[in-house]
Amino acid sequence: MITIEEGVALTVVGLVGSAIGYIIRNAISHTKNEASAKAGQAIANEAKAAAAEAHRLAAATERELAQFRERVASEYATIKLIDRLEERLVRSLDRIGERFDQFLSQNGKAAK
Repeated sequence: MITIEEGVALTVVGLVGSAIGYIIRNAISHTKNEASAKAGQAIANEAKAAAAEAHRLAAATERELAQFRERVASEYATIKLIDRLEERLVRSLDRIGERFDQFLSQNGKAAK
């Protein structure tokens, strides 16, 4: 049989063991939480760096697009300009046709 002293001693040992187990589990949990927090912070830092890079690239692309639009606007002919050139070409071709007709009619009379 267990005496009262042995029972008290066993209870105390059991409580101390439970307390030590609790302390160890708490320490492990805290360590895991710290590791998770550090990993989470590292992921957050990587995300911030990626976002900053994305903003930098977006700004650079926006600047390049604006420069391209400006260059297109200054270098490419407008529809009005193309229409005027077409009119000039048609008038010039008409004059060449008239001269050719005159040449043919004069040479035709001279050959008779």
